[in-house]
Amino acid sequence: GNNRALLLNEKRRRRRESHNAVERRRRDNINEKIQELSTLLPDCYVDAANKPNKGVILRKSVDYIRHLQQLVASQTNRNMELEAQLQGKGHPGSGDSSSSGSGGMGAPQLQQGFGMMRLANDGQN
Repeated sequence: GNNRALLLNEKRRRRRESHNAVERRRRDNINEKIQELSTLLPDCYVDAANKPNKGVILRKSVDYIRHLQQLVASQTNRNMELEAQLQGKGHPGSGDSSSSGSGGMGAPQLQQGFGMMRLANDGQN
């Protein structure tokens, strides 16, 4: 009986130590990524006088990501407006769209991908 109780206690101890190690690695990973987030924030989002805590870092990261999403949406809209102007659709009173060359050989067109804009010639991607 006593030997069996010792074996059960040893098994519980090993299981608890294993769980603690897994939990420690999880916390370390979370803390490392929060610290990495803090390095990605621009200075204007971080209070240089005080070391930000995890909650502040996460809140400021969310704020910054939302700001970047708005910026991307704004740039996307602006790119669409510029593309429409290049194609002659954005000029009031300009009924002649052939002068803008949307179907011509080598006419530049705006292309967007992953928030980046570039000029590309037709047929060259």
